[in-house]
Amino acid sequence: MGSIGSSNERKVAATCLVAFAFLIFGMVLLEMIMIASLGGRPFTLEADFAQKADLSFIMPYFLAYLVIGGLGLVGIVGLANVYGSSSNRKMGAEIVKLAALGYFAINYWLWSAMWLVQHKIARLAEVPTNPPEWVLRAFNASDAFWSLAGWGGLGPSIVMFLGLAWLLARGARLLPKAAAIAFLVLGVTQILLLVYVGLYGFGVQNTTGGYAQFFDMIMTLGRIVAFMLAGAALYTEKGIFARSDRHRTRVGHG
Repeated sequence: MGSIGSSNERKVAATCLVAFAFLIFGMVLLEMIMIASLGGRPFTLEADFAQKADLSFIMPYFLAYLVIGGLGLVGIVGLANVYGSSSNRKMGAEIVKLAALGYFAINYWLWSAMWLVQHKIARLAEVPTNPPEWVLRAFNASDAFWSLAGWGGLGPSIVMFLGLAWLLARGARLLPKAAAIAFLVLGVTQILLLVYVGLYGFGVQNTTGGYAQFFDMIMTLGRIVAFMLAGAALYTEKGIFARSDRHRTRVGHG
């Protein structure tokens, strides 16, 4: 890890993680601006339909989530290579990489594709501002497909978050340990969410309010903080890791 090549790879991964966090934060700000622009007015099905029928509105979201998912995946693979470099963590690092691939493919690339899917449905109407009733019903029903990205990525996200917490706990400095705690909280929260849904059920909606919206915002902010800390840990990492149990045992035996 002391070579110039590995140092450059570490910096590239760190940059990807920080860029990922900043872009997610930017998407949150954009969403808040769009909500504020409504001025308290409800966002109707007809307004959503007209937006999704406009390719110039859809394409930036489609491309943004493609890029964001790619940055996140590259950053996590680089992080797993650094903190999973010891022999007793290599398998864990590979599992984290596979979970990250599933997480970003489902939560970001599948999510990205859903914008174009709804655009295709909206284009079935010759006049997007006055769609036939059957097209409007099909478009409204397609909102349920957003849950594929949200709930389909739950398993990979739990494995990835807990795996990252385990890998980053290897760091001997404050930043990787802080990132490990942040990812651990995210992973445990996802498990608690799954338990909550199992006990009380849920409704499949694209736009929700109240508790669900608040929870989504907290989880998004938590991801931003966790990935920022992970990127900062990679930037400052000097290869000084906490000693493994095997090393402590060998030292204890003289």
